[in-house]
Amino acid sequence: MPGTWNGRAAGWAALAVAVAAAVIVVPPLVLPEPGQPPARSLPSPSTVVGAVPAPSLPVSKPPSRAASASAVATRTPVATRTPVAVPSPPAPTRSGPAFPTTRVHAADPANIREGARIIECATCAGGRRVGYIGGPNILAIPVSGVRAAGTRTLTITYETEQPRTLMISVSGGPVRELSLSGAGSWLIPATVSVTVFIPAGTSWIKFFNSAGDAPDINQIAVS
Repeated sequence: MPGTWNGRAAGWAALAVAVAAAVIVVPPLVLPEPGQPPARSLPSPSTVVGAVPAPSLPVSKPPSRAASASAVATRTPVATRTPVAVPSPPAPTRSGPAFPTTRVHAADPANIREGARIIECATCAGGRRVGYIGGPNILAIPVSGVRAAGTRTLTITYETEQPRTLMISVSGGPVRELSLSGAGSWLIPATVSVTVFIPAGTSWIKFFNSAGDAPDINQIAVS
């Protein structure tokens, strides 16, 4: 069967050509010889030599301005000290317990008059006054019932027609000197007030003028 043989020969020839082409296109696998290390494989295209791997942790974003402002706004305020008002000190007052005003007439029989004389005076309290005080003549008036020593106000009612000097001493204490002009008449009473220290109990207030004439004394008041 010549035709069948020819067809088979042609098929074998085509198969041989295809095998030869495959041998040319596909390189043979080269196996390493015994005793040689295996060939190192090339890195895959996805690997870059020298590249620093990206951090695996996520990068946090900075807080927004609104969040910062909210944090500042909600911050608890620090407690401040409230200033305490300091009360002002009380106004100075007289020392010693208060006691009723004590009035003593200059012409009272309990007074001591050394050279001084009682003068009738229709315009004076009690209708009389004590004059001729000055030089060796003095008038001493007692003040009783003072429960505690302290500074008191001594008010003197007097009469004089011209300026005169009156000296005062309480129980032998320091001398106070007063320059008095009065009302310019022996019939018009005038007053003057001074502060003096009065001991507790009974004290004697001495009126005098060792250098000249003193005004006439009508009465005194201690408060």
